[in-house]
Amino acid sequence: MDANSQVAAELLRALMRTAARFAEAGRSVAQDYFPHVRTEPIADLAGRAVRLGMELTLPGHELVFEVRVRVGDDVFTITGDLVLDDEESRLDLPPVETDDVGRFVALLDHYVDELTAPARGHVGSLIEAFGGS
Repeated sequence: MDANSQVAAELLRALMRTAARFAEAGRSVAQDYFPHVRTEPIADLAGRAVRLGMELTLPGHELVFEVRVRVGDDVFTITGDLVLDDEESRLDLPPVETDDVGRFVALLDHYVDELTAPARGHVGSLIEAFGGS
């Protein structure tokens, strides 16, 4: 396998792992707060821009946890955020660029950790404010 093919394979594995991690986090939160929370995966793999994440729907609110990856000719760019109700940013992760696939994979894992770790707390606060449990 040539170097470009190896990079592509590593990139694909990292994206698949990211999608799986968001899916698992969404299922876990939805199970903890059943029947108040539903989860929907975000997986848009079209072209050079990729969106991965999860949308959690709960009474009166939607939380969207998302990373965006852009693959350029010589660079990978990652951004991420957590947005409440399509308007209030709860967490903005800055854009990071790298030309090293190993560093990219580590950054992607870090961004997923940063977004999924507070998910349960955000949902709990919103459910409590709504008056459910």
